[in-house]
Amino acid sequence: MTPPRRRPGSVHITAPSFATGTRSTAYRRIAYTFIALTIVIVVAVLWLTSVRAEVLVKVKRDNVRLDGVVEVAREPKAGQIPGRVVQGVFEKVQEFPVQGESGAPIDPTKPTTTTPAPVAPPVQDDTVIARGTVKIINNYSKAQTLVRRTRLLTSDNKLYRIDAQVNIPPGGSVTVAAYADQPGSQFVLKEPTKFTIPGLFIDLQKHIFAESSAPFDAVPRGTIESSQSEPAPVTTPPTAPKKGKPVTQSDIDRAEKSLTDLVLSQATKALGDEVPEKDRMEVVYVVKVLDKKFMVRPGDIAEVFLASVKLDVTAVYYSKEDMQSLVRTRLKEKVPQGREFLPFDGGAITYSLESSDASAETAAIRVSADAGYRLSPTSPLLQKTVIAGKSKSDAESILKAVDGVESVIITIKPGWLDTIPTLKDRIEVKVE
Repeated sequence: MTPPRRRPGSVHITAPSFATGTRSTAYRRIAYTFIALTIVIVVAVLWLTSVRAEVLVKVKRDNVRLDGVVEVAREPKAGQIPGRVVQGVFEKVQEFPVQGESGAPIDPTKPTTTTPAPVAPPVQDDTVIARGTVKIINNYSKAQTLVRRTRLLTSDNKLYRIDAQVNIPPGGSVTVAAYADQPGSQFVLKEPTKFTIPGLFIDLQKHIFAESSAPFDAVPRGTIESSQSEPAPVTTPPTAPKKGKPVTQSDIDRAEKSLTDLVLSQATKALGDEVPEKDRMEVVYVVKVLDKKFMVRPGDIAEVFLASVKLDVTAVYYSKEDMQSLVRTRLKEKVPQGREFLPFDGGAITYSLESSDASAETAAIRVSADAGYRLSPTSPLLQKTVIAGKSKSDAESILKAVDGVESVIITIKPGWLDTIPTLKDRIEVKVE
């Protein structure tokens, strides 16, 4: 085959003869370097995004106490809270059964603790006996029966007896004959005289007693049936066994508690009726015992007995919300600067009445309250910037040195690191 002819004037060009291996190696190195840098950047980003530090700071809880007075007034002024002050005297008399000691033997012949009647002076003239008329007065709320020969005693310890059984109605009186317990002209009464009845309970003697308005006469012995049929006794004759059980101190205590509760219930209702808005208010009561009486003593034999209690009750009503708000404010004022006042629900408050004026409707209530406070989480000494970039041990030392910090626990992730991240968003601080 004939080779192609060259055109006239053309120049023949041949391919270059240099090696191509050098260019491939350079490209390869550039690629490897890029990949390595990419890996480093990815690792750095992963490290930065995975490193975290959790810091748990436990702070001490300190107590703050309030012991002061809060004034209550119906028309409050500055520093006072609204309230009401009401007061009243309440009394109740009630009869209670005698329960006695369970299983204890009852000896009806056992003498009671009643003081024996005094012995009259020696007889000077035994041929006459004093006789007259007395009026027995009952100022008590119940009727009283006195049997024949009931004793009457003068202030100078002269003893007389009534000559018939009488029943004196409450608030009434009965006239009955009386005579001296012993013969002798020295028992003749020339002036009106008041008698006590020693057979009655001592408190009842103030309400039931006898009086004479005319002089007693001296009459010959034998003209009085009672003196003829039996000699005048020198000592108190034995009495018939009484029905009932021995009264114990427990009987009296039970009666006192029951009666006091009844009177208080009556008082709280009556006083509360004077305060229409009482449902929205708290109340403090002050109770004074004006009088209490029990118509028996331990050891007496009885089936029932009377007891009475008289109380002076003062009730101070006040707004609970206003009181707690004022107490909370006063407690906060006692918290040092840089400390946080802990939640306070008012459950640790105690109240007692200091003074009251029912006429002016003002009162002073003593308030005792306890609350707590701690180092505030917003304290500059607990901020992330204080420990950012520090080693774990240095960060713990810095935080533990803060006044009010009890303990510090630092956890760094991953665990093989020992340095707090420098970025604040990688640090979490909890305060407990």
